[in-house]
Amino acid sequence: MHRILILMHEYQQKRRGNLLINFLAQAWQNQGLEVKFSYGIREYLEVNLVIPQIDLTQIPSEYINYLEAYPNVVNRKVTDISKRRISKNLLYQGEDYPGPVIIKTNNNFGGHSDYHWEQFKHPLRARLFRLLVPFAEFISNKSYAWRRVLRRYPVYNNLSEVPAGVFKNENLVIERFLPEKEGSRYFLRHYLFLGDHSRSVRVAGPTPFLKRRKSSLVDEGVPVPEEVIRFRQQLGMDYGKIDYTICAQQVNILDVNPTPGAPGSPEAAAPAVKALADGIWSLLRDSSKGL
Repeated sequence: MHRILILMHEYQQKRRGNLLINFLAQAWQNQGLEVKFSYGIREYLEVNLVIPQIDLTQIPSEYINYLEAYPNVVNRKVTDISKRRISKNLLYQGEDYPGPVIIKTNNNFGGHSDYHWEQFKHPLRARLFRLLVPFAEFISNKSYAWRRVLRRYPVYNNLSEVPAGVFKNENLVIERFLPEKEGSRYFLRHYLFLGDHSRSVRVAGPTPFLKRRKSSLVDEGVPVPEEVIRFRQQLGMDYGKIDYTICAQQVNILDVNPTPGAPGSPEAAAPAVKALADGIWSLLRDSSKGL
């Protein structure tokens, strides 16, 4: 019997989250595979394949070292998904770019997952940080100078409108704002993949920030541009999700996520599970070559 280890960070034992891997694991168990979840790196387990689901922007060095003991690891090379690592649309102070721009956190998902880890390690310090940042911005008159977490990504007409504090804050980045829009609707494309299986969809909504609860599926089986597939190969991603838009016939990669989330119910997650679950066999075949 094939054994699969899904490795989570220790903080995720309290904040496991609604990850797609939970539904995939159930599908694999139904196929006769043995799946074990592990939180932290206290022990080594004999398994055929390890799937890290460490919900942080950068995988801590101790986890990278731990994974070196395993011969077969999904997304082994994917250890940093920060915007400075993956974005090709970054802008810097003084650049000559006339179009609209957007402010994001360098860390993934508005910096929230990394903040939750900070809460886990140092709860008092994390709480003080959240309380003191608005006060620090007020007394220094430097908007965004102290931010490490953003609830929304502000958009400005051009670089000259961006608050000076953003340029001085290493936790924030500025990108070209390149939404995909038709009429009054905005679109976002999701490329989900596991091994040699994939699902590609396009969703739409009334704003460029298409959260799951405010968007609707409009296209299934969307052709994935060669630029996106090449980008996946360059990163060495076996499992995950890449979000992108096509604006003025240009492919713009917005986000890379090796720990994709899922809708809250098995019924809602079923299309993704059906499309991806059997991709595990291609990864297990590859792993058997090294055993």
